[in-house]
Amino acid sequence: MKILLMCGAGASSGFMAQAMRKAAKEQGLNDIEVIARSEAEMASNLKDTDLVMFGPHLAFKKEALEHDLAQYNVPYTFIDKDAYGAIDGEATLKQALEVLNNSKTKEEVKPKTEKKEEKVKLDTDNQKGFMGWITNSLAPKLDKLTQNVYISAIQQSIMNILPMIMIGSVSSIVGVLRNFEVLSWIPDISQLNTFSFGLIAIFLSILVPMKVLEKKGNEKLKVSAMLTSLALFFIITIPTIADGNISFVVDKIGTGGMLTAVVTAVFTAWIFNVASNHSLFKEDTVMPDMVVAWMDALVPVTITLVIGLIIMNTGFDLPLFIRGLFEPISAFGQTWLGLIAITFFTCFLYSFGFTWILFPIAWAIWMDGMDANMAAVAAGQVATNINLMETVMGLTYIGGQGCTLALVIMCMRSKVKRLKAIGDVCIFPAIFNINEPIVFGAPVVWNPILMIPLCLNSIVIPTIMYVVMHFGLVPIPSSPMQMWYLPTIIQGYLTTGSFSGVILVIVLFIVSWFIWLPFFKVYEKQQYLEEMQGN
Repeated sequence: MKILLMCGAGASSGFMAQAMRKAAKEQGLNDIEVIARSEAEMASNLKDTDLVMFGPHLAFKKEALEHDLAQYNVPYTFIDKDAYGAIDGEATLKQALEVLNNSKTKEEVKPKTEKKEEKVKLDTDNQKGFMGWITNSLAPKLDKLTQNVYISAIQQSIMNILPMIMIGSVSSIVGVLRNFEVLSWIPDISQLNTFSFGLIAIFLSILVPMKVLEKKGNEKLKVSAMLTSLALFFIITIPTIADGNISFVVDKIGTGGMLTAVVTAVFTAWIFNVASNHSLFKEDTVMPDMVVAWMDALVPVTITLVIGLIIMNTGFDLPLFIRGLFEPISAFGQTWLGLIAITFFTCFLYSFGFTWILFPIAWAIWMDGMDANMAAVAAGQVATNINLMETVMGLTYIGGQGCTLALVIMCMRSKVKRLKAIGDVCIFPAIFNINEPIVFGAPVVWNPILMIPLCLNSIVIPTIMYVVMHFGLVPIPSSPMQMWYLPTIIQGYLTTGSFSGVILVIVLFIVSWFIWLPFFKVYEKQQYLEEMQGN
């Protein structure tokens, strides 16, 4: 029996998978296999899967997930938020077994807590004012946005690329360590970065059409679309062809070509989706399926590549044009206001359970900023872009977005039994900046008291970081170091290459503590009274 757990990046679900495996072993259920993967990896892990369980923080995109699962006969459900917050493997395993025992179709089987959840939903539907606007107006629009096939495909493709980015970050870590005389013997592995982080655009050009056609259920043309997209991307970058050699500008196939890759990939996927609705053969043709697939692929392949060749031969530099269109967004993103816009709205949406929505936009700004910093340092200048993944996720996400490590420690010290139990369970994930358990366990989501400090931290903490880096008190990162699952105290040094980065993280943690403290005290008192009344 195989149970597949899914969350945004496969991190928080990984802790739950461990807890479920432990519970299964204690109950003698040795035939149960529990694995955790990111949402982007769902399609490639559905083989022989008996049940898919989604983290509660993915509930906002329920319809999109249903669409992705439509072609598979696999039942699914959302993990109970209380069990997820407490990383309760026994309760989640019990829920999984109930679903498997009761389900005979791929329709969602709702847990026993559904009546309670329906009541909560009814209450939120009747809300008025700001909270009512969030529930009844903003939330449905965001839900519809996440269901867009192309946006979802881009988002999932980025998630698939993250391991390659992390590999590139390893070379940056080694580079930092080699600065110590005692470790200078470590070999230079900087080329790891060139052939991982430096090939982002190529990866995207392949992955985006693959994801789009998978979501459209168009497996027949998927491989052809992937290969055609890669070919179109290479054509659009306008390589130099002379004496039998072909040369590419490195920047155009790395972070500098990321946006071009997305545009060409989406265009290719669209062409193939349109072509999939037409065939050169009738349904009752006697031609073998393989021949039909080959012939049907010829039309979209030819159209796509011919368009690319026309653009190339006109001398029109599409990558330069696309970067020019994005430049105002990137420039704004590197201002203080742009930084706060990203960090605040990310946490604001997160406080209502919406995760990763802004990630594609933020990621593009971060990658463009790091690309510019690397180029500046290589030219003997200084790095100036502060809004980076290395700074936002590496330095300000102390315990996760909204600096929730302080909240976890406060819960651990709480006199409220429920909060203390949640804190004890969530501390290990929090050290590695994974905060879905505490956000849904405390809870912070839809909690008017704890939502406020979460959002305040998204403004105050990045502001402090921006100011100290702007005035040169802490070095601005100039090489990729996107290992955000490392404790921030370690990232403070590796990201900045200076112990001043460590001091900054300590200061940011202290500030976040005092931001959380008064709101936590109010919430703790409320929970304590409820606990006493319950007893």
